[in-house]
Amino acid sequence: MTSIRFPRFATTALASAALLTACGGGVDEPLSAAPQTLEASPGVQAMSATATTASADVVVMLQAGVSAAQLSTQVGATVVEQFGARPIFRLRPNRGVSSSTLLTQLQARPTEVRFAEPNAATAMPWAQTSVWAVTSVWAVTSVWAVGSVGVQQQYRAQWGQQAIGLAQAHGRTRGTGVRIAVLDTGADLSHPALASSWQRGVGGKIVGRDFVDDDADPSERGVKGVDAGYGHGTHVAGILSLVAPQARLLPARVLEPSGRGNSWVLAEALAWAMDPDGNPATDDGAHVINLSVGSEQPTQLLQLVTRLATCAINDDDDDDDVFGDPGFAADLDRCRRHQAATVVSAAGNGGSDKQFIYPAAEDVKGNLPVSAFRPDRQRAEFANWGGWIKLAAPGQEVLSTVPGGQYSTWHGTSMASPYAAGVAALVLTQPSPNPTAASLALRRWTPEDVVKRLSDRAGGLCNASFKGLHAGAAVLDSQAPDANCP
Repeated sequence: MTSIRFPRFATTALASAALLTACGGGVDEPLSAAPQTLEASPGVQAMSATATTASADVVVMLQAGVSAAQLSTQVGATVVEQFGARPIFRLRPNRGVSSSTLLTQLQARPTEVRFAEPNAATAMPWAQTSVWAVTSVWAVTSVWAVGSVGVQQQYRAQWGQQAIGLAQAHGRTRGTGVRIAVLDTGADLSHPALASSWQRGVGGKIVGRDFVDDDADPSERGVKGVDAGYGHGTHVAGILSLVAPQARLLPARVLEPSGRGNSWVLAEALAWAMDPDGNPATDDGAHVINLSVGSEQPTQLLQLVTRLATCAINDDDDDDDVFGDPGFAADLDRCRRHQAATVVSAAGNGGSDKQFIYPAAEDVKGNLPVSAFRPDRQRAEFANWGGWIKLAAPGQEVLSTVPGGQYSTWHGTSMASPYAAGVAALVLTQPSPNPTAASLALRRWTPEDVVKRLSDRAGGLCNASFKGLHAGAAVLDSQAPDANCP
């Protein structure tokens, strides 16, 4: 069997169902029970949160020329949907067939199946992934402040901006022309601080997508203080708008109000962010994609789609065989046009050097995992660290937008990630050190070069294994200041 390169586990391994979770944020009360998790299913046969939780769906990538309809009949399953034109399908076991039996049967067909894995929605309950519950941090997120002049001033002049030298970067650029996709719980599209940040299309309509309800309205859903994920996406969008105020945001809702979702939903949203109108000949896709979500379980689907997003599709000898399938033609066309995106992902809140969060931890060129530091330039106590993380950004006591025109202070690597994504947008407006042949200036940077610039021009932190994001140094290609550590 020819396989895609997935170094951490075999191509048809029975990966346990992954629980995708938001990597930070808060609500009005301490989250001692259930912070954001992810759950829902987009597209055809969309299901309720309860139905998705109990789903036994399997994600499968087929070898060239294999009929999904015929194979599913043979193994006792039904095709729920296809991942665009690609040879990747979501299968549901028929009545009387368990998901484990279905996976076993698919494993036994290497000439027909490249990989098979559970959809992340069949994940273990939140109580079993308690590493995300950083109660001492979440507890301080107790007030949603009305957008008064004072709060707005605090929002626009807080410690994070000073820590990364944002004023220095803004003296050169504010991100004009750059598009940033925000894959999250949706956003308050009418928040006054975000009104000018959305990418708009014909007739002034916001370019966005809801992959939970399968419609074109990516607004936040939920109730403050009841739904753990409510407000998370709006908060993330506010940070992006703060760092790159002239960039434009492409909002995509991939999480339920509870914060739940699955790998299929996230993959679909990533594919949309690359090419919203589905035509690679028109450059309307994101230059930067922010993922303040993650899972402790790697999935081959998300690794593959992350590679498609960053156009890291020529990394080994098997790529010609894998991406030679006609279903990847549009992806290859887009990449030939240099329409790649830098993917910036939250590294997780486990406070550990042993916890790996995906897709942040995927070893893919152009994919940047981001941890968090606090005002004293120490690693935030909840933030993950380790050799796979080279960069951190402000992630503690971050004031940003929340639904209803309000503001709140939240914590998490979810907040650090958009700081880095915003700086990536600023960098893209500057001359590339290794320009490609792209006709558009913003596409002359490769995602790999963007990640390198942010990492190389980061500043010192105190007692941390990684460096701290510095917007001024990254934009001006200069030396970042060292930390003034005791």
